[in-house]
Amino acid sequence: MSYTQHLNTKLFYDDCFNVLPKIPDKSVDLILSDLPYGTTDCFWDKILPLDLLWKEYERIIKDNGAIILTSCQPLTTRLICSNQKLFRYELVWYKSKPSGFLNAKKMPNKSHENILIFYKRLPTYNPQKFRIDPKFQKKGKSSKAGINVFKVSGPKSENYQYLDEGLRYPDSVLCFPSEFAKGMHPTQKPVSLMKFLVQSYSNVGDLVLDNCMGAGTTGVACVESDRNFIGIEKEKIYFDLAKTRISNAKKLKSQNLFVS
Repeated sequence: MSYTQHLNTKLFYDDCFNVLPKIPDKSVDLILSDLPYGTTDCFWDKILPLDLLWKEYERIIKDNGAIILTSCQPLTTRLICSNQKLFRYELVWYKSKPSGFLNAKKMPNKSHENILIFYKRLPTYNPQKFRIDPKFQKKGKSSKAGINVFKVSGPKSENYQYLDEGLRYPDSVLCFPSEFAKGMHPTQKPVSLMKFLVQSYSNVGDLVLDNCMGAGTTGVACVESDRNFIGIEKEKIYFDLAKTRISNAKKLKSQNLFVS
């Protein structure tokens, strides 16, 4: 019997400040949220009161849990300054679909967003290694001391050697293709990116919270990664979309389990 069958997903159609106070202290393993950036005049793009948000975040997150917030400037600076005590480092998502074309003659198009990592103590971290081009993987033998003894000759030699089997630890710049489809949330992140973050900063069976769920991408990532999930969204159109997407992800997961 797969662990997936015991996972729990709770979705709330409400303002997050009505739901967060009801979550028990130190009960959440990972907070992963795409907060409103406040860069447009859209009704859903209003910056949350950060003092109230941090009060709840710090109460409900476990001591070894990470708080991960996607962002862009000027919100990025504002978020870091709002809790410099817990801010640790930044990742960058390199988008395949840049934005800002209307200002292309005045400034560069924007092809990245920030991912800010906060925590109290060193959190769970499972490096999601990636595989490099096979021609750059190890071909020769290595000595017992770990030194590659395969000789490389010539500046254009194909015999580039590494002391591993072609897997690399992730860097601070993450390259995941943007996703676009009819009915998506305007700022929706790709499932592949959120799965990478969920799997990097939590373990199977952990509880993940997204208090600005939008269309439910974090929830889909949690279902596909065998994590419990709490999602909160106050806009009905996006809550309904999230509910459908997460439900479909669960059905697909169950079908795959049955087939396997």
